[in-house]
Amino acid sequence: MRRKICTLWLACALTVALAGCAARAKNITSIPAGITQTQVQNWDAAVADLQKIAQVTTTLRQSVISLNKSGIFPDGPAYANTLAGIGKIDELQIEASNYLQGVPSDWSLATQQKILAETQQIQAILTNITNTGIVGIKDPASQSQVATLISNIGSVAALIIGLTA
Repeated sequence: MRRKICTLWLACALTVALAGCAARAKNITSIPAGITQTQVQNWDAAVADLQKIAQVTTTLRQSVISLNKSGIFPDGPAYANTLAGIGKIDELQIEASNYLQGVPSDWSLATQQKILAETQQIQAILTNITNTGIVGIKDPASQSQVATLISNIGSVAALIIGLTA
């Protein structure tokens, strides 16, 4: 039963992570002076990717808590560090999303640097969770499923970083 639930969560997370990776805004009209269509598209793509990070992070948090409740991921430093990392990812994603909402369609260098810094922090946290957190998961299949969710978040974060080049 637990395997079916974890598999369902994994399938949902993969669907969310892989759906619609391209920018949502294809053709834009009424662009303000000094802003290019590419900037608007990159801003829009970053907003969409941050939403994907939020969705997969929610799935990750729910999976980790579920594994804890079932005894597969026992209380301890690894579990606490994993939850703390997930919480910090949420904070960074929310901060980046709020920032972008405050500067609509602005993908200037300053905006890119702000989003890049927060996205790089997300990736560092993901690396830490992978190296120190999920090792506490007793079941190799569950550990692999959590690692896949972490990888999905990292892949979406890499898309955002790619927009800042």
